[in-house]
Amino acid sequence: MDALGLVESIPGWLRPEDAEALHALALASRGPILEIGTYRGKSAVLMALALAQAGGDETLFTVDVDRRSLDAAAAHARERGVADRIVFVRGTSSAFARAHPHLRPALTFVDGDHSRAAVDRDLAALQPLVPAGGRLVFHDFNDPRNDDPSCLEIKVRPTVESSWVSRDCELERVVGACGVFIRRRVPPAPRRMTADLSLVHEMRDLWRYRVRMPAGRAWQRRRLR
Repeated sequence: MDALGLVESIPGWLRPEDAEALHALALASRGPILEIGTYRGKSAVLMALALAQAGGDETLFTVDVDRRSLDAAAAHARERGVADRIVFVRGTSSAFARAHPHLRPALTFVDGDHSRAAVDRDLAALQPLVPAGGRLVFHDFNDPRNDDPSCLEIKVRPTVESSWVSRDCELERVVGACGVFIRRRVPPAPRRMTADLSLVHEMRDLWRYRVRMPAGRAWQRRRLR
């Protein structure tokens, strides 16, 4: 049975076109894969099957705040023999980015909470991680509910279009419910402030800086009175 057939019974909302595109992108991926929003693991298992088919040693990280979803996804992955390809992470995208600041996913599938605030948070977490040439796939990007003012639960496309993605990425195609982007531009990293502690080598230096210097300043103040 092919990969799409193997995940057909896993609960989820992937259209056949979405599944085919994700499988093809994962199959061609030359780097780690990151997924935001696991649910029952349909897309994670599908992409892990593609990684196994490709024969490399790439890893897929899938992030969700719901432990029951992660447990169900892990069970589905074990049943299909790809649990060793997936790292199941309980937490938010922001927490994941803080814990793995050096991860550079070649493919990122964003399928968490689709509200504007939640997509904004996911995009803020992903901005420093996604490298030039990395692909971003947004589920429900191509959903008419994005344009319905009364539907606040689905605001993927307007949020993406008003974010750094519109500036730094190029829309490659729309397939099924998904928008597929490739990152073309990565701004230079912000300059970080550093502190040079090389002068403090020994305990006597610590004593001099912490004890003698404040005492000396106090003595000077007494002389000035």
